[in-house]
Amino acid sequence: MTRRAQNLNSLVRGRIRPSMNKYNLFNLYKKSKPNFRIMTLYQQKWASKQETRAYHGEHIKEHRWQSLFEKKLKGVAQLDASLKGNVPSTPMVLQTFASLEKRLDYSIFRALFSSSVRQAKKFILNGHVKVNGVIIKHPNFNLNPGDIFSVDPERVLEALGSKKPNLKESYKIDKLQIINWQNYVNNVKNDPRKIWEKKLEKQKKLNSLYKNLNVNDNFNSNNLINNDDIERKKNMQDYKLKKLREIQNSIDRKSILNDIIKTNPSNSIDDFKSQFGDKLSTKAFQIYQLIPNSIKNLQTDSDLSKELLKIIPIYKDGKPIGEIYDDTNSKKIRSQLSELHSEYLEKIRQDFQEKPLAQDELIKIWSENLKKHPTLPPFNEVEEKGSYYVKLPWQRGMFGLANPNKSYFTPWKPRQFLPVFSVLPKHLEISFKTCHAVYLRDPVARPGESEVISPFDEDIHERSYMYYIKNGM
Repeated sequence: MTRRAQNLNSLVRGRIRPSMNKYNLFNLYKKSKPNFRIMTLYQQKWASKQETRAYHGEHIKEHRWQSLFEKKLKGVAQLDASLKGNVPSTPMVLQTFASLEKRLDYSIFRALFSSSVRQAKKFILNGHVKVNGVIIKHPNFNLNPGDIFSVDPERVLEALGSKKPNLKESYKIDKLQIINWQNYVNNVKNDPRKIWEKKLEKQKKLNSLYKNLNVNDNFNSNNLINNDDIERKKNMQDYKLKKLREIQNSIDRKSILNDIIKTNPSNSIDDFKSQFGDKLSTKAFQIYQLIPNSIKNLQTDSDLSKELLKIIPIYKDGKPIGEIYDDTNSKKIRSQLSELHSEYLEKIRQDFQEKPLAQDELIKIWSENLKKHPTLPPFNEVEEKGSYYVKLPWQRGMFGLANPNKSYFTPWKPRQFLPVFSVLPKHLEISFKTCHAVYLRDPVARPGESEVISPFDEDIHERSYMYYIKNGM
């Protein structure tokens, strides 16, 4: 039978438990070694037994553990150990509780599929664990080398994920977040450049922090800077496309011809390069040479516009409106203008892709795309409905309740202090993608190390082993 869970997280007693929680982390941090100098041998063994048993099999009753205890400790010695001078000793006494590592509940905890041994036992009893494809409902099931065990991924996400908040907690946090966001948007609208410069300064500081880190190639410090970076880049791209379309829609054959005439070159192609570039300036100069001098010398824009309509007429039902020049020269101008028009539009598109936006335009895009969030309804209305609408740059949906049907924080994020307890044993091969693990072999001790994970030193395990080898005497 399982021992009752009494004072498991007591900060006064300060016992270290096989669990991933803040109380256990605090006890682990403040734990000091017993003062063996003022104790008798039996007191030393008793104190060591209490400390180690609080972590190794605390849920197992004492008489049950003594039946599982194995006097013979397993270890591996190097064949050439006697030939070397500086070979570390093998910590055999750390294998005192190695028999527990065979148990299914402990293997699930060691594989980081649960946050405590007691939770692993709960998963087993509820039928969420399989061994070699068969559901096992016995927490004390002993694994054999080569056995494959798995846990339902939903249960693993629940075990290692942050705690799911209730509706009231989420509403309180989201209301505060929205108020802060409204204040931020107001500050941006009042002085966008000042806030922009603050963001740039923050970005420079973060870049300086991460530039000297030795990390893998997939790491990019820029990804850590702005939560709304992707949205901001998308808005910039949309703005550039919108501006490009506006310019392209304003350009037709008539406007190009008007620009060519007003350039008034001094018999040089170079005068057209500023607008049309190196490739198209020759074609623009050729068109200019085809235009009659009577049109070039017109003084007013209205007269010029009338003459241009005769060269480039407006068509309706396939027929030109008004008078049209139908001579060979005008036909050649229209033909070359059509070619220049399509090539000129392509040049504008390429220039937009290559040319970055000016800082003032960037600030304008950024400030215009910041929108205030609608205020949340009163909580009594939210409680009746069971949900509310939230769409912030860093969050979609209610805080921690993006999917209310899940039993863990959504979108999923790891629980607090998880990295501290993330120690993987060598006798397990683990796949976190599928929540499967292979029990490779029974844990053994080698020169300088033991495969049994323990927060206690060798001298404490030595006295604990002495206690059980003499049946508590």
